[in-house]
Parts: sequence; C-alpha cells; structure tokens
Amino acid sequence: MAPSRPGFCVTLDPQVQDSLPVGTLIDDRYRLVRLLRKGGMGEIYAAEHLHTHKRVAIKLLREPWSREPVTRERFKREAQATSQIVHDHIVETLDFGVTPDGVCYLVMELLYGEDLQATLLREGRLPLRRAADIVMQICSALAEAHRHGIIHRDLKPANCFRVGFRGVQDFIKLIDFGIAKRLPRGVDNISQESVALTAEGTILGTSFYMAPEQSTGGPIDHRIDVYAAGVVLFQLVTGKLPFRGPTAADTYRLILTAEVPSARKTAPEAELPAALDELFRKALRKQPDKRYGSMDELGAAIAAVVSHASKDRPKGEGATAAVRDAAAANRRGLRMVGTVALAAALVTALVIALIWRM
Repeated sequence: MAPSRPGFCVTLDPQVQDSLPVGTLIDDRYRLVRLLRKGGMGEIYAAEHLHTHKRVAIKLLREPWSREPVTRERFKREAQATSQIVHDHIVETLDFGVTPDGVCYLVMELLYGEDLQATLLREGRLPLRRAADIVMQICSALAEAHRHGIIHRDLKPANCFRVGFRGVQDFIKLIDFGIAKRLPRGVDNISQESVALTAEGTILGTSFYMAPEQSTGGPIDHRIDVYAAGVVLFQLVTGKLPFRGPTAADTYRLILTAEVPSARKTAPEAELPAALDELFRKALRKQPDKRYGSMDELGAAIAAVVSHASKDRPKGEGATAAVRDAAAANRRGLRMVGTVALAAALVTALVIALIWRM
C-alpha cells in the first residue's frame, strides 16, 4: 500500500491527458498538480493550496455542465452533503466554490490507495472476515449519513476507497456523493428545489447495485443503501454479482424477479457459513420493509455471522484449517519419532562398539 495516512489517489491511465495544464490556478488559491480521474462532466486533480502548500483533491465540473442548472445544483449538493457529515470513513470536504469563468469546484482530502473495484480485479474474492470488516466500515459511514438525512444512492466498490491508515490495511473511505439524495426530514436550509432534483421516475445509480424500487424510478429511502451494501458484500465474498444479465434490461429483470442466489453455491470453494445466505436473503429482499431496517442493523447482522462462523469450527472454513492443523501436527510427530529412532540406533551402535572392544 501507499503511504499509511488518509489518502484520493488512483493509478493514472497513461492514455488520459490533462484537460487543464499542470500549474493552472483555480480561484487563485489552488494549483493543479496532476490529473487523477476523468469523467464525462469533469475531472479530479491532485492540487496544492498556494499558501498552506497542503495537498488536496479538486473535483471540477467543466463547461457546459457548470452552467446547466440541475447539474450545477447537484454538484453543490454533493459539497453540502459531505461537508455536513464528519466521519472517519467518509471523505472529508474542505472547500467549494465557483471560479470567475464559471467552473464549479469541490475540494476534498487527498487519498492514497485504491478503490475496492481495483482490489477485486487484482485479488478476486476476499476471505469472509476481511470482506465483513470492510462492509461494516461502510455500514458505519452510511449510518452517519442517514442520520443527517442523506442517502448515497450509488454505493459500489468503485466508490469505496481503501487507504492504509492507523495501521489498518483496509481502512475505507466512502467517496462520490454526486447523486446523493437528501430526505425531506433532513436539514432545513436545503431548498425544496434541491430535494426535487431527481423527481420520481428518474433513475440514477449503477444498475448492478440498485434496489428494485431504485431501478424502476420509484420512491426511495435509506434502505436502497442497505440493499447496495448487501450486493457489495456478496461480490466481495464470492467474486461475483448476485444479479447480472447479458444486457442492462436483463439485469433489471433479474433484480426485479429473480431469487437471491446462494453465496455458498456461487463460491463453494470459499466454504461460507449458511447464516450468510440468510443474511443476503434479507438484505436483498425485493420489498424495502422486509430488509434490514438500518445500516446499523445490517452491520450488526454481519458481525454476528462472522462471530458464529468463528465459533463453529471445525465447520466451513474451520474444517479446512483443522485438517491443515492436524496434518501439520502429524508431520511434526513423524519427524520427532524419526529423530528418536535415529538417536536410539546411534546409542545401540555405540554400545555394540564398546562391547566389541572389550
């Protein structure tokens, strides 16, 4: 891992060219250092504050999107959403502004590490305990966001950033609240126009992680994040998505109609506990009111599954470990017997030699 401190740094694609040259000043305060990530409506740069020399990440909303009212308001709402949530596992927002030439920008802490999508591509499925620890951090972050009346709405591995921090290899930072939605019960100073930026019937998010009500453009609440967290955990422990069709339409159909697949059958080599399948069946229920009621509840359920799996040895993963331990002990025993036998033979030979001399 890169430096063991909070970090927003991704490996650069050599084919990606800077949209703005290195050294460009943003609002006479931030100097762009290099391009980190490029999207359809803007870019994220590593930058440096001119006066404090602090390294930061700057997300720029470029023309013509900076002048498009809905997109501009959504960008502003991302800044408001993340700046109001103070949590170890949510990227910190430091500043927001609009340059004289109309470019909106959002300043965040600079992260060093990689997102979970990159981890999955490199390592494949993760052990249950490691995956559970990661998703419990995500649950904690989203629980805090929900307490502020904010739902993320686009939870996926690419928006969960791994950094080395406080001695923890898999310290997670939740990023990209660009399509977050504020629930009506939230802070009063957010305009109704902002709340209504995505009216019923509008579909925003990433299809594989969408709850049924989100994929159809229906009314949504915090339980779509519960659903998405369940999908992320399923993908981490099996290396596969629970619902994935050959086309987007097929994926939506599976989300709406298919039974939740068994994680144990999807990845039999992982020897996952039966209780985990029960967890997925509840987290990914089609009806929101039959899912876990909160991120805290889901996090507690995940912790319980891991705890019980550890106590159930030698079942599941424990059985494999027990067999390995027994084999190792047997090998050690055989080596000891061999050593004793060799020593005995040497002693016998020595006695015979002494007797022969006599």
